[in-house]
Amino acid sequence: MPEARIYIPPQELNEIIEIRENRAIHKIKNVLRLKRDNTIAVFDGKGKEYLYNLIEIKRNLISLKKNKLCREQECPKKRITLGFPLTKEEKVDFILQKATELGIFTFLPFVSDRSISAQPSPSKVERWKKIIIEASRQCERLWLPTLSAVSSFSELCKTTFSFKFAASIRGEKLEDFINPNISEALIAIGPEGDFSPEEYESLIKNNFRLVRICDNILRVETAAIFAAGLLGYYLNK
Repeated sequence: MPEARIYIPPQELNEIIEIRENRAIHKIKNVLRLKRDNTIAVFDGKGKEYLYNLIEIKRNLISLKKNKLCREQECPKKRITLGFPLTKEEKVDFILQKATELGIFTFLPFVSDRSISAQPSPSKVERWKKIIIEASRQCERLWLPTLSAVSSFSELCKTTFSFKFAASIRGEKLEDFINPNISEALIAIGPEGDFSPEEYESLIKNNFRLVRICDNILRVETAAIFAAGLLGYYLNK
């Protein structure tokens, strides 16, 4: 078994990989205490994972040499997009981390009437991507989820999916009509205080089906995680 697992984008995968990022070097050298000839699993986020041998350790550089392809997976046939409203930073972090572990394929953050409206800074978006990468590494996913740009509510409504769901306490039970043949689906979670009446009208007008994922009122982050797990369970039974 490899002693560690890291992510390297596919365009950067070569026979020899040089790692210069201080945080990664610190983890390999000082936390995991890896030595020359130890093995490291390297996944590319596009369905492939390789074994690399650690061939050189320096203060500011670690070199890896490709050994073999050890795992490969086709793109998942069941792909779920999670639409969630901009909310407090710690809640977004939690949603991205846990929904990645539960298999969400794409994240679609959006702005609605009752959500936070300020667009995230580039540094915050980069941090979100790092959370997704770390969660994927930890749970041994081979496919890295996509983080879409923040959209408006109207853009969310106009997205094209064969099946579009919106969580609502007034909706139908998901298990009553879920179709196991669904391959791609979008489920949208409302903000604190729920979607406004006008937003519900727009959702229905744009072919969203209202689904009740729980009999209780849930917080945004709880609803997002529960919906991700519930929809994933029914589509992958």
